Amino acid sequence: MTHPRFAVVFLAAVGIAAAPACKAAKPRPVTPGEIEAHIRFLSDDLLEGRGLGSRGLALAALYQASYLQSLGLEPVFDGGFRQPFDVKGVMPDGEASLEVFGDGGTLTPRRLDDFVIGTFREDAPEGVEGEIVYAGYLIQAPERSWDDIKGADLRGKVLLVEINEPENRPGGLFDGEEMTYYGRWTSKFERAAALGATGCLIIHDTKGAAYGWGVVRNGWAVEQYVLPDVEQKLFFRGWLTGETAERVFALAGRSRTELRAEAETSAFAPVPLGLSARVRQKPAFRSVPTENVAARLRGRGRGHRRGTVILSAHFDHLGRDETLAGDQVYNGAVDNCSASATMLALARYFAERPERLRVDLLFAAVTGEENLFLGSDHFVRHLPVPKASVLANINFEMTNVWGETEDVFGIGAKHSDLDEILAQAARNLKLTYTPERYGELGFFFRSDQFSFARGGIPAVWLHHGVVSRGEDKGRAARAFADYQATKYHKVTDEIGPDWDLGGAVQIARWAEEIVRLLGERPAPPDFRPSSPFRRAGEE
Repeated sequence: MTHPRFAVVFLAAVGIAAAPACKAAKPRPVTPGEIEAHIRFLSDDLLEGRGLGSRGLALAALYQASYLQSLGLEPVFDGGFRQPFDVKGVMPDGEASLEVFGDGGTLTPRRLDDFVIGTFREDAPEGVEGEIVYAGYLIQAPERSWDDIKGADLRGKVLLVEINEPENRPGGLFDGEEMTYYGRWTSKFERAAALGATGCLIIHDTKGAAYGWGVVRNGWAVEQYVLPDVEQKLFFRGWLTGETAERVFALAGRSRTELRAEAETSAFAPVPLGLSARVRQKPAFRSVPTENVAARLRGRGRGHRRGTVILSAHFDHLGRDETLAGDQVYNGAVDNCSASATMLALARYFAERPERLRVDLLFAAVTGEENLFLGSDHFVRHLPVPKASVLANINFEMTNVWGETEDVFGIGAKHSDLDEILAQAARNLKLTYTPERYGELGFFFRSDQFSFARGGIPAVWLHHGVVSRGEDKGRAARAFADYQATKYHKVTDEIGPDWDLGGAVQIARWAEEIVRLLGERPAPPDFRPSSPFRRAGEE
């Protein structure tokens, strides 16, 4: 039986958002009220935070598939508007242990307080042991003449590595303070696996990781998910607090300060510490069904170029935590209902104007973003259209709910020709286009545009600027900073009385203009020669 409140909220949201689409004779622009209607439904408590594998996430998928179908868009999968797939759920062992031992004694750090550990391998033995080797930043970047490995055989070793990159400071190596993918924690585990290591432990520091130990602790204390068709090589992966790492180096009779200073230089080579690590864990595995949602709108404009632009936004969030007192639902109104709502509003906008489109549009509502972009990863590897036809991905993430700004920027745009297109679109709208901000936070590697870029598709996250329109120039910047500090990934991420969805409408208008320019461009955008995401086969 359908919950009566669910029916009311669902019909109200769809009705408010879709009703104007019936007036085909007089198309209307995207409006704040339209975006708000979608946000109110998707962030409602009835959807229970849209956690992976939950009933609430299934309702969010149903809502979006139904809405896209109501606009007359085409299904793109064999089964219609939905792309079902399974993920592997891994519940960490609450009794997992880590021992570090050598001639000088044994360390037994405390799980969660001092370390976190996990594995995605169902065939991993309950107990795993290996020699510890300090591998610096574990970076091999030939295009930057940097190699932390120097040919060392690290097969079967347990690698102890630093987070981020050497000289991560203004004017430093790599991109100064801005994090490249070499500094991202996922890159460390990928490199360790490629080198044949048994396990990898990352040393945490707040500046390098761009978040505190609490984020690591919380994320590794709950069920994690992985795509079952992606090969897993490491027997274990985890993090140590900085303090715990200091104790490890002291047990080895070494100075972390001195070793880290060596790791800051291109002459660094891996250093065996004369210690071993023993990990014991017995996680629980299960299969979890989930789904992406997507629909296509074929352009009918004169001079149609037969290319496709993918507009994407993730609709999952963190679910519900029944251990919390009071509010237990992670509503994720900004992350990521604001973005899903903006994408859905654009679907309605373009559906009323196919004769103005010189490209096809694919609207992709993806899941599992909060679990390392599982939905977009699966989507990119199983595209419902030929990859060669895809011009670009425009991703919406935490879309501005704090009013219009005078400036905008594109996260990840610098990797491709999209940078020029975004800049021109901004100028056409009388907006100042600035270089990418927040690079030290590694945002490009933390949302779905990363899956598209890794798949060889130029991709960008459209972001608002820092100068608000009106008398209070700092309003949006203050609100975004407050959101990051007090609401991001917390149960307080809900619709606020101070919201001004004119900011989301502004991002939507910018996206409209970008799509128009992509349709007029004689050649598809491509990655720049310096980008690590260059298309396969490019010189």
